[in-house]
Amino acid sequence: MNHEQKKGLVYMTTATVRKWGNSLAVRIPQEVSELVKFTDGVEIEMYVTENKEVLLRTAVPTADDQESLRKHFLSLRAKCKPDMVAHEEMFADPMGDEII
Repeated sequence: MNHEQKKGLVYMTTATVRKWGNSLAVRIPQEVSELVKFTDGVEIEMYVTENKEVLLRTAVPTADDQESLRKHFLSLRAKCKPDMVAHEEMFADPMGDEII
């Protein structure tokens, strides 16, 4: 990897790819999992770059990752159409602060 490709990356450790049933597996060391907030059972997305590098990230942000939650919310909101209505709006009467 040249210097430009390392920009923004933090070297942590190495790991070995092992056979696991009909698949291959990589064990993620504790120091890495703590840094990226991976926990047992977390769903992740895998991306492969043009350079055949693998990028892993959580599919749904963790509750304490406010910036990722905000981006996730905005991406979901962008998929909404103006005429879409939440099921609560269709069946529930207004109550509390939402009454205008």
